[in-house]
Amino acid sequence: MRGRKSDQIILRKMIDYCNEVERILRKHSFDSDEFENDAEFQFACGMCIIQIGELVGRLSEDFINRYPNIPWRQIKGMRNIYAHEYDIIDNEIVWETITEEIPELKKKLEFIRTELSMENENGI
Repeated sequence: MRGRKSDQIILRKMIDYCNEVERILRKHSFDSDEFENDAEFQFACGMCIIQIGELVGRLSEDFINRYPNIPWRQIKGMRNIYAHEYDIIDNEIVWETITEEIPELKKKLEFIRTELSMENENGI
């Protein structure tokens, strides 16, 4: 059974992968044309997407149910496409994911991390 502490560790790792996507994007100057033509850029971002989806699968059911505003199922679904159906990946969808959805996910995850940290400080 997974517990609260485990969920917090997983949450931190997910934020780390969101940060890694941002770092990769900065390295490539947020250039969508470069993304379209650079397999290494695509693979690096894809690996982060896979890892984020893997981590979602390790979260406790209680944690997932507590935060229904996060699209957990879609995150795992994107991971599954990357891991198993990479030949059908649409780079435009991936670009939207890494430039819009992952930064938004990061904001939500950081809010949760702050909330949980405050609860821990207050002994809740």
